[in-house]
Amino acid sequence: MAGWLRKRVSAWAAARTVWTLAFATFVTLMTAWSLATPITAPPDEAAHMVKAAAVVRGEFGGEQRVIEAHHVGVDVEVGFTAVRVPAGYRDLDVTDGVYRCFRNDDKLSVACRGTVTPSGDTATVITSAGTYGPGYYLLVGWPSLLLTGEAGLYAMRLLSALLCAALLASAVVTVLEGAAKGYSGRVALIGVLTAATPTAVYLGGVVNPNGPEVTAAVLAWAVVVRLVTDEDGLPHLRRRLVRLGAACVLLASMRALGPLWIALVLAGGLILARPGRLRQLARLRPVWVCLGAAAAAGVAAVAWTMTADTLALPTQTLEQYTPLTSALKAVFDLLPNYLHQMVAIFGSLNVAAPELTYVLWWVMAGCLVMLALATGRAREIVVLAALMAGTAFGPLVLMAPQAAHLGLIWQGRYLLAVAVGIPVLAAVVAGRRWSDLPERLRTRLPLLLIGCWALAQGGAFVWAALRYAFGRANQFSGGPLQWQPPVAGWSAALLLLALSGFLLVLLAVRAGRPMAGNPAGTPLRASAEPSAETQAVREQEPSRG
Repeated sequence: MAGWLRKRVSAWAAARTVWTLAFATFVTLMTAWSLATPITAPPDEAAHMVKAAAVVRGEFGGEQRVIEAHHVGVDVEVGFTAVRVPAGYRDLDVTDGVYRCFRNDDKLSVACRGTVTPSGDTATVITSAGTYGPGYYLLVGWPSLLLTGEAGLYAMRLLSALLCAALLASAVVTVLEGAAKGYSGRVALIGVLTAATPTAVYLGGVVNPNGPEVTAAVLAWAVVVRLVTDEDGLPHLRRRLVRLGAACVLLASMRALGPLWIALVLAGGLILARPGRLRQLARLRPVWVCLGAAAAAGVAAVAWTMTADTLALPTQTLEQYTPLTSALKAVFDLLPNYLHQMVAIFGSLNVAAPELTYVLWWVMAGCLVMLALATGRAREIVVLAALMAGTAFGPLVLMAPQAAHLGLIWQGRYLLAVAVGIPVLAAVVAGRRWSDLPERLRTRLPLLLIGCWALAQGGAFVWAALRYAFGRANQFSGGPLQWQPPVAGWSAALLLLALSGFLLVLLAVRAGRPMAGNPAGTPLRASAEPSAETQAVREQEPSRG
């Protein structure tokens, strides 16, 4: 009994150390983005801030209005919502807010936008996020009740960063814990890092439900992949199921397509499951509790979407995208842009990263995928191929049929919840057979790929910072600062960037060691003391006597 308890405590302490290092790495990097990005510069952030301020004040709906807007070169009629919020939010109005000045002209500095001033009065403000589900806004909007002006807006960002960093840290622990003989935790870590593209990290540090949606998807994929492909008993079952349930609830409540992403993750798990694994899992009550929570969250999300008409299409018809073949051709031409946007594009699709960032990212993803294709089982290769096809061509299915009513409003970040499954799955598959590879490759490749991640993230951050500090016209020529972050200016943001790099080194070192409670080279099935979950499975098996 004492030995069992000592192993459990040791395993818990090891997992806590890994989680803390991973959380600190991601939250410092996301906070750096939060400080280095002007308020309302991220995609639709003004609309989400207004929505959050309205929801925490009890206004879940609002007055529906149809207003003509300009999207991707065409004028379309779009549904907006009018809500009552503090008058200081009037500058965030999506139809005529002051913040729009630098968004409409890339050459202008963000200094033209003014500030969001504190006010005790209320005003009617237009938001494009009025029909979104309230879950995300209840989580991040409450600082606006305590803080006025831009302080409340930055506090919203910090809460969103804390949530997203916690989800990614939980994904890191999931892919590292319970490693059997030959499994490389460092390679598995690279899978989560690759899923955390600069775009995903950037979204995590601003006010946008797309950030928690993507990071929740990373966690969901990590849990499902480990749960159905592990070859040794059912270690860490309850913790993994709690994480999966939380990820599914968040994934369902963030955006209208959340239930679809949950269905795709679970379908991928059904295909990936090794023989007998599903039957083993189906005998356990915690599994059904988790699935019930996911189903309930999905049903609630679908009910909200149908009631609020979140996915309702305007009655207008844009001739340039009819018939459907015209829309398909237009979307097909944009597919490379969507992939580009998944990796690193900031602002309102007007602040790009250096080309080196994209090259390094495709190198990282390419190495993981090739190793997985070379070492994976047939069912794993099928799922991997399906994910890559869905990521590359998904907009043809999801956007082209709606183009005649909405225009080409699709962005690469909308499909990141699917795309993140590629590196997570590839890394777990490749890491499982890592000990079979040449020693020099096993030692050097993970460190090189982690270095690629740090360089790509840092380069993207500095590139965007130059744009916001000096404006597009003087981005690389310097000159007087046009804008700098609040409080400590650029020094604080750059210090946080450097700190995240240091923490990444510590995390990489820790990931290279076996997790306590499961020494390297000791398969779990060889343990003399089976886990409680494994024992439960045995007890529920029918008697053969």
